[in-house]
Amino acid sequence: MTKEEFDRKMIDLIRRGDQEKVAWIKKMNRIILPSQLERIQQNDKTVLREMVVPKWVTWGFLREWAENKKIAEGRICIFCHNHEPVGIDFKEKFICDSCFLKIKTLE
Repeated sequence: MTKEEFDRKMIDLIRRGDQEKVAWIKKMNRIILPSQLERIQQNDKTVLREMVVPKWVTWGFLREWAENKKIAEGRICIFCHNHEPVGIDFKEKFICDSCFLKIKTLE
């Protein structure tokens, strides 16, 4: 599943008013440990035994999320459109380090 399809699922959950699900998905970065993320990306289903996830979270959903995380390692800056590993998230948009410094000096 691509990032666009994953985003469509998020939008669908928001439209349906499933605020608890949306909040849990947004917290997944903090809930799932990096070692667990690697195991999910490797399709190791035994990781589910040590994780505490809601009933509605399926293995397919976790795999989709993990694959999107793999793509997000080199994220695209909204200003320069380059893939950069280092930067910040501002209002759910990624800004690379160099663009952030340029904007900060304009203040």
